[in-house]
Amino acid sequence: MLTAKVMLLGDMGVGKTSILHRLVYDRFEGQYKSTLGVEILSHDVAPADGGEPTRLVLWDTDGDFGTQIFDTVYVTGASAAIIVSDVTRPQTVTRMVELVRGFEERFPGRPYKALLNKVDLPEAAGSAGAIGELARSSVKSVSAKTGAGIVESFAELARIIQRRQF
Repeated sequence: MLTAKVMLLGDMGVGKTSILHRLVYDRFEGQYKSTLGVEILSHDVAPADGGEPTRLVLWDTDGDFGTQIFDTVYVTGASAAIIVSDVTRPQTVTRMVELVRGFEERFPGRPYKALLNKVDLPEAAGSAGAIGELARSSVKSVSAKTGAGIVESFAELARIIQRRQF
């Protein structure tokens, strides 16, 4: 089984932990304590073609790191990243774009997915404009609350990792 370290990056309160709990435990809790440091969970993704599954070792990071996350030991050995924003807070979308750029610089050619979380809530004006410079294929709208887009986003990332063998 291929095992890949996947970083979850994004500002505090964007829903990184909620996304992981939806993926791993298929549940949503409205109240979470802020992650301190890193929480590590794993999730096995079955391949679409019947081949070998991919184990994603998911590192849920503290949102206080900001772009300094790339200066920490936490990112060492990362195969990919899930970079999360909250569509109701445009500043988190801007930060998501900054984190994508930082990940691309630190890990050239490694895959990532930019997730616009909380699409079950009304989108704030200006959120869509900030993502205009990212490749549309890497951006997904999701909801940790309803589960929309979560499983598919991680499955897509696992397929890319499997193809590229990061």
